[in-house]
Amino acid sequence: MGGGQPGLAAAHVLRRSGLTPVILEASENPTGSWPGCYASLTLFSPARSSALPDLPFGTDGDRYPHRDEVIALLAPHAPWSRPGCAPRHPAAGGVRP
Repeated sequence: MGGGQPGLAAAHVLRRSGLTPVILEASENPTGSWPGCYASLTLFSPARSSALPDLPFGTDGDRYPHRDEVIALLAPHAPWSRPGCAPRHPAAGGVRP
């Protein structure tokens, strides 16, 4: 999985379940494609619905966080120090069983 918002959320749940997910992220930070998006971009769902597990977007759950807020939330939580995580390793394609 990638190191963007959905991948980090899934990895968190898998780790909590005792598994070691593999995260392959093309960039150096776990911010997904957010840095490449236009500055005025906001989430399409409220903060309470868009936070990562155990990592909320602050106290106002009804607001719609902007691009820079999403990047600021994700970037410090780089999973690269954990097993199964590698920055600058884009996934070339998947193999289905």
